[in-house]
Amino acid sequence: MIKAIFFDLYGTLINIRTDEYDDWVYDVLSRYLHYNAINIKANELKKEYLEGIQLLISRSKEEYPEVDVFSVFFNIINKYGKKKYSKVFVRSVSLLFRTLTIRNFSIFDGLYNVLFELNSRYKLGIISDAQWVFAEPEMSMLGLDQFFDNVILSSRYGFKKPDVRLFKMAMDNASSKPENSIYIGDNPYKDLIGAKRAGMRCILFRCECKQYNGYSPDACIGNYEELKEILNSWK
Repeated sequence: MIKAIFFDLYGTLINIRTDEYDDWVYDVLSRYLHYNAINIKANELKKEYLEGIQLLISRSKEEYPEVDVFSVFFNIINKYGKKKYSKVFVRSVSLLFRTLTIRNFSIFDGLYNVLFELNSRYKLGIISDAQWVFAEPEMSMLGLDQFFDNVILSSRYGFKKPDVRLFKMAMDNASSKPENSIYIGDNPYKDLIGAKRAGMRCILFRCECKQYNGYSPDACIGNYEELKEILNSWK
């Protein structure tokens, strides 16, 4: 019996494309920071951001390390700034950065109808490798927050999929056992392997339906209309 269904966020619910290497992004952000007494050139900003991420990863003792981008911007701002800056300001800088990097941002076709239906029948949750400072407002912008109270974002924990701890936390929050839980994601090496190691059934979204590192999906879908058919067949 299915009790809980968990989803990946980006690439599964949200169709998104970003470019964090575009020099234009750092040029605009640098000029904005100068207005706030934070004097850092665009090329320095890009270097500090990318190297800051790698530094945090290198310091981690996790098998699958994750960083918190908010802390990266916090460190940059306080290194180059001339005064004390609040967390609210750091968050606004982080969101401006995200705004500048986005190239495509929408939900997948048919998603809302499916979520409305599933929400009345199952406990729904999210398990995602995602930056909380971006993901939480983006879920709200797209109206996804109305469906998900149980949200596990890797950046809040310091490790990411396929670490089974993320999957177990989500199931514990939903009071659901692995045999009663399903995970839906688009990355076989993170989503499929992590879900299977946690004992869950896994549906791959828009992926080739084959074995990955010894793990096979229980089903594969190319769109959300197909999801309803599969779940009905598993009752």
